[in-house]
Amino acid sequence: MQRVVVTGGTGFIGSWLIRELTDRDIEVVALVRAPGTFDKMTGENIQLLHSVVYDSAEYEALKQSNKKIDVFYHLAWAGVSSELKNECDIQLDNIRFSLQMLDYAKEINAERFIGIGTVAEYAFCESIMDVNARQTPSDMYGAAKTAAHYMLETRARMLQMPFNWTVIPSTFGEGRKDNNIITYTITSLLRGRKPSYGSLQQMWDFLYVREVVRALYMIGDKGVASKCYGIGSGVFKPLKEYIMIIRDMVNPKLELGIGDIPAYSEKVFSSCVSIYDLTKDTGFVPQISFEEGISKTIQYWSAKIKNG
Repeated sequence: MQRVVVTGGTGFIGSWLIRELTDRDIEVVALVRAPGTFDKMTGENIQLLHSVVYDSAEYEALKQSNKKIDVFYHLAWAGVSSELKNECDIQLDNIRFSLQMLDYAKEINAERFIGIGTVAEYAFCESIMDVNARQTPSDMYGAAKTAAHYMLETRARMLQMPFNWTVIPSTFGEGRKDNNIITYTITSLLRGRKPSYGSLQQMWDFLYVREVVRALYMIGDKGVASKCYGIGSGVFKPLKEYIMIIRDMVNPKLELGIGDIPAYSEKVFSSCVSIYDLTKDTGFVPQISFEEGISKTIQYWSAKIKNG
């Protein structure tokens, strides 16, 4: 790969993907809503990052450019927070925008389009997820991602655009600031507070963000067109074990409120993704353990809390 387009580059995974690509000497065109979006972004090869404002003259000019675009990564998606996941209008707009970006990718002659899915598409899975099986979303966010997957796949076939859908796992790392279970646990413990949970019996898969974006790079570079790829660590543990690892790294004497919150279902659902096809087709093998990644994440939050 020499040149790619990225949407959603200001988000958690998107910003790390830009770092991954530019570190590999790949030119990145980031589509943004306002100029100056990446003015404070740093990196060894940050000069390879160029931002283009949607619907601007430069945005239109890309359609006439003769420069080759190897991959179009579409990560932009609004309404991911728990407060907005069930806002139907926001989720419907995401589907429309995704289709708009696919058409734009065709117009600028991108050679591959990669859409970003989520384990939320398979919320009621009770074992290892087969990303080619029937989805079972539990909220409008997961349902919209499922709809976007099939609409993009169909539209890509009509446009004869090589297409991949990727199922992203529970991702953690420096810079993720929403109140997910990892952030909640780390920040609570660092502040000396007892975090509260359900039974935490679910089998889970967490993957450090640098591994997620490396997998996305490898799919863009070596993925087989029309395939759906699950991204994960390949290591599954009860959610309770991950939380106890975090607690022990922060302070093994701190109390955890496991079981404080009643279960919302009698079934124990899992969030574990098979990475068989990803490894077979691209050679992706996770290199950074949960412990190593979580240590870096704890250091990040420790510094943030200390500095206010």
